[in-house]
Amino acid sequence: MEKQKYYINLNPISMDDISPTKIGDGQLIEYEIEATETEKKDLANLLHEVQKHDLELSNLFSFEHFDQSKTDIDQEEYQKGMDDVYEALYRLGTPETKRIIEEIHLRNREH
Repeated sequence: MEKQKYYINLNPISMDDISPTKIGDGQLIEYEIEATETEKKDLANLLHEVQKHDLELSNLFSFEHFDQSKTDIDQEEYQKGMDDVYEALYRLGTPETKRIIEEIHLRNREH
C-alpha cells in the first residue's frame, strides 16, 4: 500500500484528528507521519482511545468523596496510552518528527 503524509497534533480537544494538511499554528506541535490507510486507521483508533480515556472524568470523583486510587490508576493508564502514541508517531514519523520526539525525550526507552 502507498503511504501518504498526515499531520497530527496532540491537543486534547483535537487529538484524534489526522489531517492530510498542515494547520501551521505556531502554538501546536504537528507531527508529520507517512502511513498507509491501515496504519492511519490504527493510529486514529489509538488516539481516540487515549483521548476518550483522558476525558473519563467519572473515574476521578464519586458523589461521596475524591478517590485518589482511581485517579492514580486513570493517570497511569493515560500515560501508558500516551507512551503508545509517541511510539507510533516515532515509528511512522518523518525524520523531522523522529528528531522532535528524540529531542523532547518523549520516546519510551524500554522499546
